[in-house]
Amino acid sequence: MKVDKMPSNAHEFSKVWKTVLATAADRYRFLLRTGSQRLGQIFHNEISFGLLGEIITVLSSEFSEEDSSELLAMLHVLSTTNRFSLSLQFLDKSERHACSQLLQQLRQAFIRHTDEASQQSLNAVNRLMSVYGCDFS
Repeated sequence: MKVDKMPSNAHEFSKVWKTVLATAADRYRFLLRTGSQRLGQIFHNEISFGLLGEIITVLSSEFSEEDSSELLAMLHVLSTTNRFSLSLQFLDKSERHACSQLLQQLRQAFIRHTDEASQQSLNAVNRLMSVYGCDFS
């Protein structure tokens, strides 16, 4: 994966996502490198149909517990973008399953710990479960 310049808008992000990043692992590292704050700026106006599902699928398939806090932040930021609910409606069955799986993975990562920050993160995961309309079945 060689990304010379980090994207500053949704068009640049999509171009890198589709043309430069060949594997799910590359895309996962790119998402982590981009970070939740920048994702929020990039997709403030909207996240295009299909891309939300692709991002969720990559986060789920490449999930690493050590990244749980950043992944939670990403899911939260993406849920605040304009037209999020419309993009959510276009998730296919496998993307919905990946969403449920990702939220379950996050839930398990935070449930193991009893500190206040982990409990707050667990509560945030439970709220996102409702926002994303995903269940744990």
